[in-house]
Amino acid sequence: MCYVDEAGNTGVYDQADPSSSPVFVLAGVSVDDSRANDLLMDYLRLKQRFEPTLRNRQFSDVIQHEVKGATLRRDIRSSSSRNTRRRALGFTDHVVTLLERYGCQVYGRVLVKQSGVEYGPATTYPSAVADMAVTLDRQACDAGQQALMILDAQTKVKNEGNVHTITTRRFRHGGNVFPTLIESPVFGHSDTHVLLQVADIVASALVYPAACAAYMPALPGDPHRDPSFAVIRSMFGMRLARLEYRFQNGMGDRRGGFRVIDQHGGQPTSVLFRAAQPADGLTPLNSGMKARDLLAR
Repeated sequence: MCYVDEAGNTGVYDQADPSSSPVFVLAGVSVDDSRANDLLMDYLRLKQRFEPTLRNRQFSDVIQHEVKGATLRRDIRSSSSRNTRRRALGFTDHVVTLLERYGCQVYGRVLVKQSGVEYGPATTYPSAVADMAVTLDRQACDAGQQALMILDAQTKVKNEGNVHTITTRRFRHGGNVFPTLIESPVFGHSDTHVLLQVADIVASALVYPAACAAYMPALPGDPHRDPSFAVIRSMFGMRLARLEYRFQNGMGDRRGGFRVIDQHGGQPTSVLFRAAQPADGLTPLNSGMKARDLLAR
């Protein structure tokens, strides 16, 4: 099963408008269905550890209390509290550890925008979903399994447009292009589908800031291009790269993983998770602490 969420937005990037983003990310987290429930339960326990007020609450309350990737990203660039940054990085580290523990794999698409250019959601999002469906289908084929893609729900019109291409390819003349997919992508809500919350953290707290740091010049004061985002690449870049599912197509070309389309500077995909020097004073490893110990503070 592949859970998919986005970070950033489509449309025009205007540096003067804080609500417009220089990067759009669509990220998927795939997990074997036999391990999905254990991953879910461990993630709920992690939220209880992260938020002490949840420790004696029912799981239904824990499920609906979301730790948003955008909030973690905001806390990572916090200039007012070192402990706030440490806590956010510690939680993020534990999420990556869960992905590693349960054999999850990640892939998706990153669009780095050229300033002032319109990027229409009707083309940007559906094409990214179609790319990910190809990767999921190949992953399931290699594993000898069937597969399902679960997207974070938007409006009905957007939902239909985002999967229509896959539906038509499944039923076209000449055969199903996605033979392992048991259904066209379905939609869920993150307050009821827990693993969409994990996909949100991958998209918003990991891939989005890593892409901003990798492909856009740092700009202090800009919430999307903060210099502190360099710590995401230095702490998690290699681990995320190892989690990517990649394969060779019939032409011998490498596919899968995260595909970056950099229309700002024309840099290659390989830059995304390449090790970078951490921003001064921001990496918790400067204090000699291990990332897994951060939540204890």
